[in-house]
Amino acid sequence: MNRFRVISSVLFGLVLLASVLAPAEVGALVPPSMHDFMFGPEGVTLAATVSFTPIKRKERQKSNLGGIMKLVLFSASDFTDDWPKADDIAAGKLSEVPPLKNGVVGAPLTFDLNTCQVKSTRKGELGYQNVDVSGVAKFAGYEADQIAALDKTINEGGVAIATYKDGTRVVYGTSYEPLTFEDETDSGTKADDKLQMDLKFMGKGYAFHPPVLEAAVVIPMPA
Repeated sequence: MNRFRVISSVLFGLVLLASVLAPAEVGALVPPSMHDFMFGPEGVTLAATVSFTPIKRKERQKSNLGGIMKLVLFSASDFTDDWPKADDIAAGKLSEVPPLKNGVVGAPLTFDLNTCQVKSTRKGELGYQNVDVSGVAKFAGYEADQIAALDKTINEGGVAIATYKDGTRVVYGTSYEPLTFEDETDSGTKADDKLQMDLKFMGKGYAFHPPVLEAAVVIPMPA
């Protein structure tokens, strides 16, 4: 039986090779009822199939800047519907406009230069994987208006839109699984230490990595 299988495989391979080198001659020898089986509807098909998609690094001679240029926050209560939804994301991109209440605009954060960072991590066993996200931004000072702004994030979740230094906008968190916020202050010990405030956010259990927001999507901002 094994010898028969080997011989059959060799013969089939020879037929395929001959059909590539002399398709008309081989086609004339094969019964019409076998054409689709042997050659496919449009002739011989030797296409490769893969389960994964190849992953490539950033192309050479193109910038690949690290760091965050802007961060804009919306509270969970700003939304009238779920956003972003998994069904709204195609090939890592989000093109749906956020469904916000009338008059709502984003809250931009003016953080210290090169102090904002965002991350996403996919983890879990097979069948149970999900994505966690986190971020931090640092602000010089410890003033009353800063404290008042931080107080608005207590027990209120939200969504963050981060603008990378190459201009890419990425959405962290969702209105239905909002980010949670934490903050930390540091007085330093001497005059040239950094007197600063840190705002941190985190979210767990997302079905997708933070999606890239399409350039055409307009985010309402303060005038």
